[in-house]
Amino acid sequence: MLVMSLAAIAAAAVLVSANTGIRRAATLIDGERAWWYAQGLESWVRRILATDLEKNGALDYKGEDWARAVDYLPVEQGMVRGKLEDLQGRFNLNNLASAQPLKYQQQLQRLFQNIPGLDAALAQPLTEAIGDWIDANQIPNGAGGAEDTDYLGLPQPYRTANQPMVSPTELLAIKGMTPAIYQKLAPFVCTLPIGTTRTATPVNVNTASGELLMALSQNPDRGKISAFVERRDKDPARSVADLQKDGTLPADVTPDLIAVDTKFFLMTTEAFIGSGRVALYSVIQRAGSGAPQVIARSLDTE
Repeated sequence: MLVMSLAAIAAAAVLVSANTGIRRAATLIDGERAWWYAQGLESWVRRILATDLEKNGALDYKGEDWARAVDYLPVEQGMVRGKLEDLQGRFNLNNLASAQPLKYQQQLQRLFQNIPGLDAALAQPLTEAIGDWIDANQIPNGAGGAEDTDYLGLPQPYRTANQPMVSPTELLAIKGMTPAIYQKLAPFVCTLPIGTTRTATPVNVNTASGELLMALSQNPDRGKISAFVERRDKDPARSVADLQKDGTLPADVTPDLIAVDTKFFLMTTEAFIGSGRVALYSVIQRAGSGAPQVIARSLDTE
């Protein structure tokens, strides 16, 4: 009887182990298939962006095909969904490393002041600390600045990056930043390359938030900007000059600060296949010629 009991226990253990292995293998296979579906959607999106440029030229706004989210696309044993966002509808933090950083520091301070729920008193010290994180020197940028000496004294010491940011999540390492502040700021900022010539990235007026458009000027006409934001999905600005002719943007918003087209997009894709899930985040650059290229990716799997 004892031998039979031990044999039954051993057999059950083998079955449990086998079933666990089978489920684990199935999950891995599902995850791999989800990854390929996510990549397929990425390729599809790149084609949409190329077609948009051929069809509509240098004009991008939220009424176009690329801006329509795919909430549910059935595929074999699952579904995918995704959306495209215009990253030039956000403030590029790396503009603080451009050839003219001061005017972008002022823009970022005004953006802080415009975002609901953020303490306006934090605008200057946080902007100065962000500038120090990006610039190449070790000289604090004003009273709120922070260089290596500020971070090396922490319980877990580290140094400033002293180079343009790769991801907005780097903000969480900066003096004075908290997760609560970051959550409010993140939808309004991005980290795009500025190139070897240190040329700043302009803001696309057709997709930027009202808060960012108002931050472009020292004396914004809030009424006109709000009216433009209401109508632009159907009646976008066709040129920068249009918004200055009618006074929507004041004269201090110079043409180099704004644009009506976009070169950088963020694709967010989720693929659910069986028990596998993959979320793919791709930064896509669409230059004036050639196929759009993926310049950065990050992945979240389950």
